[in-house]
Amino acid sequence: MVDIRAFPTVALVQSVAAINIIGHLAAILITFVYFAVFEPRLSGNHTTDLLLERLGLVAGITLCVIVLVGPINTRWVVRLVREVRYNLPIIQGPASDRQEELLRPLVGQLLNLPVKLGLMTLVGWGVGALLFSGVSFFVPELSPWPKESLHKMSAWMILVAAPLTTCWVYFSQELWLRMNLNRMFPRGTLVRVPPSFRINVLPKMLVVMLPMTVVPLLLLSHVTLHQVTEIQAGRQSVENFLNHAPALIWFVTILFTLVAMSLSILLAKSISQPLKDLESGMEGVRSGDMYSVVPVLSNDDIGRVEDGFNRMVEERRELDFIKDTFGRYLSTEVVDEILRSRGGIDLQGKLRDMTILVADIRGFTSLTESLEPHKVLAIVNRFLETMTDIIVKHSGTIDEFTGDGILVFFGAPKFMEDHCLRAVACALEMQCAMDRLNASNRDLGLPDIRAGIGINSGLLIVGNIGSEKRKKYGAVGSPINIAFRIQAEAVGGETVVSTEIVNRLQGKIAVRHKKESLLKGLDKPLDLFCVESVESLPHSTGSER
Repeated sequence: MVDIRAFPTVALVQSVAAINIIGHLAAILITFVYFAVFEPRLSGNHTTDLLLERLGLVAGITLCVIVLVGPINTRWVVRLVREVRYNLPIIQGPASDRQEELLRPLVGQLLNLPVKLGLMTLVGWGVGALLFSGVSFFVPELSPWPKESLHKMSAWMILVAAPLTTCWVYFSQELWLRMNLNRMFPRGTLVRVPPSFRINVLPKMLVVMLPMTVVPLLLLSHVTLHQVTEIQAGRQSVENFLNHAPALIWFVTILFTLVAMSLSILLAKSISQPLKDLESGMEGVRSGDMYSVVPVLSNDDIGRVEDGFNRMVEERRELDFIKDTFGRYLSTEVVDEILRSRGGIDLQGKLRDMTILVADIRGFTSLTESLEPHKVLAIVNRFLETMTDIIVKHSGTIDEFTGDGILVFFGAPKFMEDHCLRAVACALEMQCAMDRLNASNRDLGLPDIRAGIGINSGLLIVGNIGSEKRKKYGAVGSPINIAFRIQAEAVGGETVVSTEIVNRLQGKIAVRHKKESLLKGLDKPLDLFCVESVESLPHSTGSER
């Protein structure tokens, strides 16, 4: 045998073959005991003189069956052992898509082995039954059993030994594989329905239940009725039947009780263990582990449910990845709105009262002319990253990065009553963060920068803008244009707002000074206010919906 610690998967194949051998030897021994001890006593043909001859006949026929059937089983096992050894470097290597592609067929072959050996079990017992019948027809004088007993043995082998042995061997091997494949193969190779034979749960239950219930009842009924017929015909005495029938009944009862218990346990584990794995996987997902998958070790109903669960988790993980990646280009609120919308990208336009914030780096054009490109990009990215964190904190929606500037909405797609207050508070915090950002820039050898911010409020139409091939969630309306003009009037470090903002935040905002400006595109000058402070936002977010 191969050392299971050094070559676990090879040892696994050999263990499956060992289960097959043990199951058959046990069934042959039980058959021999029944027809060499109990059946002769009940028939009145019991004699210890023929015990060795009977053992020799059973051993000879067993050897013939092994010679006829054994090479097929051996070829399957040996071929599978070689393939496992060949793939050991892949099994023990790093996880990859190529690894899953190469090993999934091997997993399917391992799971097919119990089915193949089970079919050969039926064939082997059928060949054995034919050989016993052949002895009764062609050389009855060489048989240590009467011709009638040989016929009974053939019937026993086909109707009792073959189905029970096949069931026990199959479910034992399946359980052993299920227990070991999960720890021997990489997880990625066990998350899909394996390419193996499909035997659903209902046929498994029927195959197990029928032999355990019908076979012992038919066997005891046949023995009893046959002995009654023998007594009526005068070929059997009542005393002999009464003396030996209880022992045979106890033997059959104990035998089928043990077989029924073992098969029930094996069948229950083949159903309950996958369900426990599935429950554990669901609990993992419920707790937030989106890499919680269950091993799929069958091609039956439960295996396909497990496969469906794994696919659902994978799709959810991919959706989260897409959402996270999409969120790097759009605001989180916009992404959530798109994913919630029935039409997806076909969001309907809405008229919303909103606040617009526009921020821009002052003197950026001269910086680009005097600095190396990678430093210019570093300044922009550090500025945008710092501002983005603050905007998200105040529930702003970033519409776009305009080169070295930012266009932000407050009030869409998430409606909020205090969008003006949030926008001004966000702008002041952005200006405060510039001092920390410049200190960090100086440590990296980058120049100081200043930002001008303009804020305006008004009614805007929000929704998808663009064509069928390229869409963007945004807003249109004159308040946006005015916000850009206001931002152009702000010097570095200033936050300038419109009269609309001051009127809406009356009593909540403190301004440093007022100036009158004629903005581009407008006929009349506007009063603009440089904000100094604003009332703190409430801790509760109950105003959002």
